[in-house]
Amino acid sequence: MTVRRLPLLVLCAVLCGVLCTALSACGLVHAGAGGEGMLGAADLYGAWPSEVSGAHPPLVPAPCPDEPLRSDDDRLDTRAITASMAPGGGDRRFQIYEYVAAYRPGGAQTYLDELGERLGRCQDEEDHYSLVARDIGVPGTMLVQHDRLNDGTETTGVYLVGRAGDQIVSVLESTGGDATLVNELGVRALRRAGATGEATPSIVTHEDTTRWVTYAVSTVTEVRVSRDGRVLTLDARVPDGPDGCLRGPTGRLDGFEPKLVRVDIRFESRLLMAGNGCPGERTVPVEVPLPKPLGERDVVVNLDRLYTLDRPGLLRRCGEPGCHPAPTGCTSDSYYRAARDADAPEHSYHHEQGCDGKWLVMDISISGGPVCERPGECAGASRTTRYFYRATPTGRRVIAGTTKPGCGDVLTAEPRFPRELCAALTAP
Repeated sequence: MTVRRLPLLVLCAVLCGVLCTALSACGLVHAGAGGEGMLGAADLYGAWPSEVSGAHPPLVPAPCPDEPLRSDDDRLDTRAITASMAPGGGDRRFQIYEYVAAYRPGGAQTYLDELGERLGRCQDEEDHYSLVARDIGVPGTMLVQHDRLNDGTETTGVYLVGRAGDQIVSVLESTGGDATLVNELGVRALRRAGATGEATPSIVTHEDTTRWVTYAVSTVTEVRVSRDGRVLTLDARVPDGPDGCLRGPTGRLDGFEPKLVRVDIRFESRLLMAGNGCPGERTVPVEVPLPKPLGERDVVVNLDRLYTLDRPGLLRRCGEPGCHPAPTGCTSDSYYRAARDADAPEHSYHHEQGCDGKWLVMDISISGGPVCERPGECAGASRTTRYFYRATPTGRRVIAGTTKPGCGDVLTAEPRFPRELCAALTAP
């Protein structure tokens, strides 16, 4: 069997390493429903997880599955959930599994030590596990790829396995894998289970630098459309370095809907996680042909970055209010969005001091005491800053902030700001 490298998935599902040994490569499991410490719909792009039952892939890596693990005797409890999710509402669906196993003190680390030893020793060409990287987001995690023959068809899954106290957490994506998605969900699952600490990923070099790993492009600097509207060109930032650092990038059309176009951009690398294997970075244009002219459709790139036509031939990235936000105006909703633009914390209070539709003056108060329902009900200091805003096509933007009276600070930053909105204001 030819082992191939699929998108690097880092899904941290809480899994017991012991389970795989007890279950064999693809068994039947009935586990308790996920608890508060497991991934939920908010983590899974709106997909509701359900209890795992019936036939399924191995929920944790299981190299040499016929050999018992010493840590089996220390396993106390297991939970497993699964969800079919389509991030961004696209056509591509990913099957996610999370498995959590509780151990007696020391048992979880024993399992990780045993797993690491077997990944280096057990080699089965038809059921092959390989260690891709360590320390993804959380210290001690292992990113593991599983290539196997299933009824004559080669399949690939990717796991992120780690420890949160005396629990083993593992997240698996079994439909082909996506490095970006698994990394995101895996670290999120570990944090939910109580994992602490930060880590810098490191590639495992004993064999993995000979394999191409697929990654999602994380930065697109510009999106253009051809004169006839049938070709999108996306400027993708990709790693640069010696041979083996980059293959691609390539773009594909993931969906062409009446109001939306979905585009996926990927590249491959053997050296990206090998220390300084890819020391540089460069911009590469990627063309994606469309079946019809783009028209007024918006474009979503790699599930989460949304663009809309700004002027002929050029798209702009949409802001938090969306591609086509409601007019700013002088409304309570526009004031709320303006407060968010000033990075106001959740338990702050804002009060509009002047507004003419284009320009806005607003005071934002931040309590230094305990959380309270209304201003004045909490003990502790309160700090108020006055913010001045300008309306833009994507919402209001802060021009200046001050704790002084009048217009001095805002006029220094923006001489066109209307004095009648601030001249008579006292200090906030």
